Formats: sequence, structure tokens, C-alpha cells
Amino acid sequence: MTSIIRYLGDRIIGTVESVSADRIEVLLDPEAPQATALNTGTPAAFPRINGYVLIPNESGAIIGVISSVRIERLPYPKRRGTQQDFGLVDLPFPARLMVLTPLGTLIARPKGDTTDSIAHLRLQVKRGVDVFPSVGDPVILPTDEQLQAIVQGESPDTPGRILLGYCPTAGRAPVYVDPDKLFGRHLAILGNTGAGKSCSVAGLVRWSIEAAREARIEATESNPDGRRRDPRPNARFIVLDPNGEYAEAFKDLDDLRLFQVHVGPNKGQSRPLKVPAWLWNGEEWAAFTEAAHGVQRPVLFDALRRLRSGAGQPDDFRVRIRNKAKRYQALLKSRLHSGEHQQPRKREGVAHDLINCFNDFADIAAQVPIGFDVDLKKKLEAVAERARKAEERARANIDRQGQQWHNNFSDLDLECVIEALQEVSHVLGLGEDDSFVAEDAPIPFPIKDLPDFIQALASSQSSRDIAQFVDTLNLRIRSLLARGRLASVLQPDDSMSVTLEDWLTDYIGADQASNGSVAVIDLSLVPSEVIHIVVSVLARMVFEALQHYRRQTGRALPTVLVLEEAHTFAHRDLSGGKGTPAGQACSRVIERIAREGRKFGLGLVLASQRPSEISPTVLSQCNTFLLHRIVNDHDQELVKRLVPDGLGALLRELPSLPTGRAILLGWAAPAPVLVEIRELPKKHQPQSADPAFWGVWVGEEERLINWKKVAEVWQGQSWSRMQATDNEIAAEGEIGGTD
Repeated sequence: MTSIIRYLGDRIIGTVESVSADRIEVLLDPEAPQATALNTGTPAAFPRINGYVLIPNESGAIIGVISSVRIERLPYPKRRGTQQDFGLVDLPFPARLMVLTPLGTLIARPKGDTTDSIAHLRLQVKRGVDVFPSVGDPVILPTDEQLQAIVQGESPDTPGRILLGYCPTAGRAPVYVDPDKLFGRHLAILGNTGAGKSCSVAGLVRWSIEAAREARIEATESNPDGRRRDPRPNARFIVLDPNGEYAEAFKDLDDLRLFQVHVGPNKGQSRPLKVPAWLWNGEEWAAFTEAAHGVQRPVLFDALRRLRSGAGQPDDFRVRIRNKAKRYQALLKSRLHSGEHQQPRKREGVAHDLINCFNDFADIAAQVPIGFDVDLKKKLEAVAERARKAEERARANIDRQGQQWHNNFSDLDLECVIEALQEVSHVLGLGEDDSFVAEDAPIPFPIKDLPDFIQALASSQSSRDIAQFVDTLNLRIRSLLARGRLASVLQPDDSMSVTLEDWLTDYIGADQASNGSVAVIDLSLVPSEVIHIVVSVLARMVFEALQHYRRQTGRALPTVLVLEEAHTFAHRDLSGGKGTPAGQACSRVIERIAREGRKFGLGLVLASQRPSEISPTVLSQCNTFLLHRIVNDHDQELVKRLVPDGLGALLRELPSLPTGRAILLGWAAPAPVLVEIRELPKKHQPQSADPAFWGVWVGEEERLINWKKVAEVWQGQSWSRMQATDNEIAAEGEIGGTD
């Protein structure tokens, strides 16, 4: 390792006055630059908040960022050298003090072969500080080369780096980020409305794809074999867009997959959003229908298992037999395994169960309709007869009060009754639950049949709760099919013909991303009552698909899931058990992705204007932060507590950041850096501009209104009844986001 002290020259600007683990105070020399430094190779503003200085030591140089500058009155002036100012009048002399926050260590390493030439040194930033300075150590200004090493981390020539922007406090040095670090451990982009947050999201997606395309083209040109590499990146970005901001931001990209709710004739290039209800798992169905845990959920899950397994709809009589057979079978097995049939004061309970079994199955056998399965009637009678005989063989006598008491029941007697119950189930063709697929399996089934299955299963139950509340389940399920806009998403006309393979290909991407690298899912017209369920299904399906991919291949499939308005879908109240069951289910999925997504190659990008409302579990899993202007006190305090490296004091600039500037810190940044984000052309920016009130007021921009059409769409009336004129179609474009 080569010492960096040889870089010193004339750049000393002060000395260390005090040192602590997170704070270093520096007394500036009187000769230090007052506003502009000319001794760094090029003119540079100094001293400035968020500027950088170096403190050389034996391991390299400590990087310090300026957090404050102040004037302090000293009893005598401080001068360099051996000049002493004794005998002066005790007057206050102004001195400048600077407070630094240590960020890391700048190290100079040789490029390749060991050499003493400065031109062959490579500067590298190491996180953390090994050796803290001592009082009196010199503080120097970094050169342009050193500044670039601090803010960009890696050379721009290194493959796989993305140019994010430029650092205004480091001579506009370019700031590059490593996509492996940026997306691999989750990224949070936080900032108030109008601070440039959405542009940063769109820019990162676009610049990542452009950088990957350029790298593939360069690899083709430098390939000695002359084999051409497809210039299209094998990348996967899935943008969940609840406000419809990104529909136009990526339309110039090759093979953009844009999914929208189609409420009328599709005049664009978007595809209809389809999240078939057969993709929902049991938890999501229970959350949407608000099924009660004790009684309703078992009926709902049983109906889902039957439908996914392709079983026919059960009739009331068969279901009633099945439920009784299962109940007595489980009860007698439990008695047998626990030994209660041979324990005093407990075998009376076994006798009571056998008597009830005899009465129930004798009644059912008598109710078998004429012409029904004769073999089933015999099996029912056999259950009743075996239960009666088992109870009679154990009954020994009648006591003085006329009460019957029983001897021990034999194992064989109880096993004979259980065997008879199993034969009943076999004759019914229903089998055990293990013969059905799980309620979570993504297997297509006709949603319209679900209410009938639930009704049939519930009708055999004697519980008052089911009789009272099963209609609520069915009412909510039928509402999915009744509303046109909602039904087009959850129960499209071709839902039974859409295969799981087709859906994964469309929404996650085909092999080698041959159908495009970006999928934008516009959720702006998804009704609010199902928005959480839709997001939950989309996020979970992406996550589980990558799980299955890794299980089969042993390798992760890099995919980025972008979640706008993250505080809506992973709210801290939802993670705390408050809110609707659907919202809680959605929050649990996002939290699971935040915790486990990295293992399967799923990177999460959260964008939010209210970080204090995001689930703490989700935010704590983000290792990189891109912080735009944040004004709210609660949001500022939360961000300061979350940022890594104990650098909360550096974020005091957040309320005053101009639009388009942000502070990048965390795993993807070698040191916290102020970034002027690259500017996106107007046509590539998300549609999140402020409303043009004045332009509309004075007539510079036209706004046509057709409330009749809005009302008809809102009320779910058929588009075929609308005879839209050209002017009405234009008005539709103006109000397309109305819900």
C-alpha cells in the first residue's frame, strides 16, 4: 500500500482541534481560502456545507464531509510556522472553525505492478475509519482526482455502472452507481411531491437499460469470435403504478409491456390488465371476503380446494354425510390414540360418542332417497350397527340410580367403527383432503361456481354462524363478477384460457427478456376496494415465481419490482394489525419481499412521499437511500434514524434541497454524496406535473367536460351504449384518470 501523504503539497487548510467517533473539529488557518480555493488544480468553492476534505494518516486519508462552519473569537491570532505573538493586547481575533463528519478512508493502491509513480496509483474508498486522527493533524483539500474517487466510487470505465448524475459540491464529478448494490439490497427513493422523486425512478430504470444495452454492444464489438450478442438487455423491471404516471414515460422503449384497465375501446398500445381471481391464494380470498377464522374460512378453503382440483359440485346430502363421517372419524381416532377408551371416568365419553354415531347414521340411512346409491345405504347402516355393538359390548350393568356404566372398550371395536366410516367416504368418492390440491395452488377454475360450492358446503352445517354469514361471503364474491371494470381485471372473458405460463411470460418477462425489459402495470383505474388485493397478488406472484425458478435452476433471476406510493401498500398501521384485512395481506407480502427477496434475485425499489408512514420492517431492509427534499419534521426524523453509518446529522439539508437534487447514501454509495440527478427529456418524464391552474383559467389550455360519459363509466354502464363524438373522445383523454 502506498501512502497518500505524497499528494499533500500546498493544500493544507487547517489542523484538527478535537476528535470524537462521529465528529471532528478543525481550526482553519488564516491563509486558508475564504470562498474559492485555487490550490486544488481548478477553482473550487471552499468552505461549503457537504464539501469534502482529507486528513492524512498511515493507512491513507480520512474522508470528512463538512457539516458546519462558524466563526470563533480567539484571544490571539493563529499563524503558521514559528511566529509567536507575545505581548499583544488581549483583543478577540476571528478564527474559522469547521465541523466534519468522518465518512471513510481514501486509499491509494498501485495499478497492476508496484510502482512509486503517482500516475500509476488507483484511488479507492473504503467504508469506515480504521485510524482516527490526533489533535494537531493537518487537514487538506482533495484534488479533482480524489474528489472523483470519493463521489463516484468506481471508474466510469468499469462495466455495469450507471451514471446517476453529478456532484455539485465536488466540481460536478460524475456519480456512478453499481446496479448490483443499488437493486440487490433494496432502494428507497423518498421525497415530497414535486421534488423530482418520480423522475429519479423513471431515470434509474431508463439509464439502467441504456447502460446494459451499451455494454452488450461493446461486448459484441470486442468479441474476437465475431459472435453477435443481442443488444436487448436481459433485464426485468416491473413498475406498479397506482397513479398512472409512467404510461408514457417508457413508450419509446422496445417492446414496452403496458397493462391498463380498459374501460372503453382501446385506442392505444396497452394491453388489458388481467389478474384472474384463480391466481388468488387462500389468504387473499379470505382477506377480501373478510371470512371469519372459526367457521367461514374452512368452508371457503374447502370450496377452493374442490374447484382447483376439478371436483364436481357437492350436493347437500353427500356433503352432510361426508362432514359427519370426517367428524366421527377424527373424534374416535383421537379417543383411541389417547387411550381414553380404557380410562375410568373418560370411557363414558367414548360411549356417548358411539351412541351419537349410531343415532346420526341410522337417521341418515333412513333418509337415503329411493333410487340413490344402494351400496351407500348399506355402508351407512353398517356404521350405525358397529357403533351400537361396540357400545353394548362395553356396557356392563345399571347402577342403583338407573345409570348405565361401561367397561373398557376394546381397540378392535373402535377400529371397526373407524373402518366403516372410511368405507363411507370411499363410496362417496370424496376421499381425504389430501386428494385435493391446496387452496393456494394457481390452477384455473370458474369463479362463477365458487358461490354455489360455498352454499352447498355450508348447507350441511348445523352451525348458526355459517347459516347467518355464508350469504355475506357469496355476496362479496358475486360483486366481483357484477362490476364491469372490476370483472374485466379479475374475471376476464378469457380467464380460463389464460395459462399460468402465459401470465408469467407477460407480466414478469419471457426468456432472455425477448418481449421487453419493462412492464408498467397501471393501477389508476383499479377500484379502491380491491387495489390492495391486486397489488398483493401481483407482488406475491412475482416473488413466488422467482422462488420456483431458483429451486429448479439453483440460480437467482435478477428482477426489480418498483412500488410507487409505497406508504399506501406497506403502511405502518397495516403491519401493526390495523386497517382492512386486504390491506394487511398486501403489507405482509411487501414485508416478506423486503426480508427475503434478495435471496431469489428480487430487488425492491420503494418510492414514497411519506416515509414516516411506511412499515418499519420494509424501510429497515433498504440498504440504499436516495433522499429528495423532505420538509415534514416527522419524516425527517425517521429518515435520520434509518440512514446507515450514523450520518443523520448530514441530512439537515433535506428541507432546502432544490428540485432534481438528492442525497445518495448507503450500500450503493462509497460515501454520502449530494447528487444533481441527470435531467430527463420532457417526453420521458412521468406524468406527475403540477396542475396548470392559470393556463386553464385564462384559456391557454383547453379542458372539455362531458359529465354524462364520466357518470356512465363511473356507474359501470356499458360502453356500447355510448356514442362518443370526436370532441367527447378528446374530453376522455383529458379526464381518463377519473375514478
